[in-house]
This record gives sequence, C-alpha cells and structure tokens, in this order.
Amino acid sequence: MKINEQPPISPTSVGPASVPGGAARRPADGPSTTDPGAAGRAGAPAAKVELSTRSRELHEALRAANAAPDVRPDVVADVRARLGNGTYRIDPEQIARGILDTTA
Repeated sequence: MKINEQPPISPTSVGPASVPGGAARRPADGPSTTDPGAAGRAGAPAAKVELSTRSRELHEALRAANAAPDVRPDVVADVRARLGNGTYRIDPEQIARGILDTTA
C-alpha cells in the first residue's frame, strides 16, 4: 500500500458522514438517530424561565431609578435658597445615623 494513494484527511471528512453508510444514518439537517429522545425535543425550547413577583418588582424599581434624573432641580433650588437666607441647618446626628445605617 502506498501512502500517497490515501485521500487527505480534513475536518469535514471526519465523523459519521465519512464512514461508509454514515450519511444514511444521520441526515445533515435532522437530529441524530443515535439519540432516541432527539426527535421529541426537536421543536421544544431548551429551557423555560419564569421570574418571581419579587424579581419583577425589583426590575420595575430599577427601571424607575434609571429613568429618574441625577439632579433634582427643585431640591437644589430649595437648598440654595435656604443657604442664601441662613436657614439651612446641618444636623450632624442625622448625618451620622445615615452613615451608620446599614439598611439604607
């Protein structure tokens, strides 16, 4: 047997279709006949996902937070006015509670 008489091996010539009779066992666009459940699963989705009510609520809250502006002009105007007339009071205890509050 001469080596140069064998057909070259390529990635497309490896697999069931390259074996004599292999193409007849597995059509190119159909499921493999070696997997008995493949025919029943051909049109079925791979997985079904259902979101919980809590997940939907969190998604809606995130959507609302993302839609809200970063700067609230009404609050900024109020603070500027109170700073200007000297009525803006800073409460250090409230600031400390806000920093230490782990549920915020």
